[in-house]
Amino acid sequence: MRKILILFLSVFVLNSCSSSDDASSTFESNILVSNVRFIPTSARVVQANSTIPGESALNFNLSKGTVGSSNYEAIVFNIMYPTNSSTAPSGIYDFGIGVIGEVLFANGTYVKGNSFYSLAGFTVQVTHRGTNEYRLDFQNVQAINPITGGSVIISGFFDGNMQ
Repeated sequence: MRKILILFLSVFVLNSCSSSDDASSTFESNILVSNVRFIPTSARVVQANSTIPGESALNFNLSKGTVGSSNYEAIVFNIMYPTNSSTAPSGIYDFGIGVIGEVLFANGTYVKGNSFYSLAGFTVQVTHRGTNEYRLDFQNVQAINPITGGSVIISGFFDGNMQ
């Protein structure tokens, strides 16, 4: 009887560990691109290069589908922030024009299939929750196609673990 109990407890503990590991790679997304839902299958954040002394940068990549195919969709952007900030990288980043030293800047692109858009206006709020845990709140970000002049609006949030 003891052997069965020990076996049962061992299986329970192993299953508990594996399910908590799976949960760490999950995320929640409620992003809308011109009122059409975009649910990424990949979420990554990496250190990026900053061209201004005293600043750091991060690159965020939310994507789904295969690059170069019609099913590919991605929001890719960089944020730049002062290295001496006590709250960075958390903050509200502006895709528009602002005053250096007074505004946290972001730049990036939205791609759908073979259509390319430049993120040109409004903000994304980044909340860093530890290691690779982030919440990204897109606040009516305007994305403009430089060739056609067409535009889309990106709103909603991403919340979870990024690789």
